[in-house]
Amino acid sequence: MLEIRTEPLHPAEWLGFIDREYFDGFAQAGGAAAKFAVGDEAALEELQTECALLVRRRGLLHAHLSAGDTKLHMAQELFFALVRALPWEGLLQRYLEELFTRHEYPWPSPGVALGTNQLAEAFGIAPGIMARHRDQWLTRDLWDDPRMARDFRAAAIGLALARLDPSGGALADTVAARWLRGEKQTPAALREADIAARIERTNARAMLISLCHFLRKAGAPGLLLTLDIRPATRKNNGGIRYAPSATMDLYEVLRELIDDLEHLPGLFLLGIADHGLISGDPKRTLDTYKALEMRIWPDVRPGDRQSPLAPLVMVAS
Repeated sequence: MLEIRTEPLHPAEWLGFIDREYFDGFAQAGGAAAKFAVGDEAALEELQTECALLVRRRGLLHAHLSAGDTKLHMAQELFFALVRALPWEGLLQRYLEELFTRHEYPWPSPGVALGTNQLAEAFGIAPGIMARHRDQWLTRDLWDDPRMARDFRAAAIGLALARLDPSGGALADTVAARWLRGEKQTPAALREADIAARIERTNARAMLISLCHFLRKAGAPGLLLTLDIRPATRKNNGGIRYAPSATMDLYEVLRELIDDLEHLPGLFLLGIADHGLISGDPKRTLDTYKALEMRIWPDVRPGDRQSPLAPLVMVAS
């Protein structure tokens, strides 16, 4: 059975290393990383408090998902929960402001939603011309971006147009928003929004990649995604129950995320676990899923100490 015989790191000290090495330039430049912290309840609670401080200090996007509330062993459910946790109104507003400014039409009232007609009046051009410019910019910036999945591009354009033309884009906005959150939509409604299929496990990874690229377009300096996987390593917990096979599915989702990091710009994934991940139920420990263990187990350590930049660290208050 796996065992780490090293002195644990203090949560604030460890997160200080992470802040300097990853969020001081690396994430803003599009870098991505995944780390796992193992500790007792007090240490992990302190770690989450420190994460909240880091988010405020750096202006990062932050989403905290728990395996007890979300079926994290299903990639599409992880994606839906992440979408629900993001501030979409602010993201769309920042995206549109940056898009217009880039094309030498600085937004007249930063932070205020304006329709196409209002923008045309502010810029002193005909509404029809403004609408054509708008459509051309969105096409080049979103539709022609091969890094994002086609259906995600259609949804993003629908959301943007709905914000610029609330009366004409209400349907696209409703369908796209609900589709991104995993709410059921009729095939006819999806077709009208130019979306071909619902989000499932087979395309959830492509959607997450697309989302990370869109967040970059919206000016996000980085996304800190914390995943509390403790409920999945226990036989009994107060939330969603995980059979050993479901825990293995969760480890597979985590392994896929790690393998996709080069395509997930600005993402910092932080897995939070207690000692059950290493020495708990033998049917649920990390060494039962070698593909993930090989990616995060700290094989090289300086003597009996931990490297604060190792993929997996032990923390204690």
